[in-house]
Amino acid sequence: MKKIITGWKKLINAMIYKAKSLGFGAILFFGRPEYYPQFGFKEASVFGITDSEGYNYTAFMSMELIPNYLTIAYGGKYYESDIYNDEINRDKVKAFDDNF
Repeated sequence: MKKIITGWKKLINAMIYKAKSLGFGAILFFGRPEYYPQFGFKEASVFGITDSEGYNYTAFMSMELIPNYLTIAYGGKYYESDIYNDEINRDKVKAFDDNF
């Protein structure tokens, strides 16, 4: 089990490094609030950001990759990409899954 956890931590750190190297200013996602703070993630509410409907959850995590990057987003809303919308992408997902 320890190898899996270590591998997972390496993956998260690699993601953070890659996002920084690509010039992204922040990372926002939904994840386990008891796990991700060890990497520097905070609840998005710290930056005044809610989901698209104006709600916030402890699992809505964020990290600034550029200092003060999310300052301008205070009071803003997070909208997921349409790629996560099952209604729009159902046929594409099924076609992809059929390849396996």
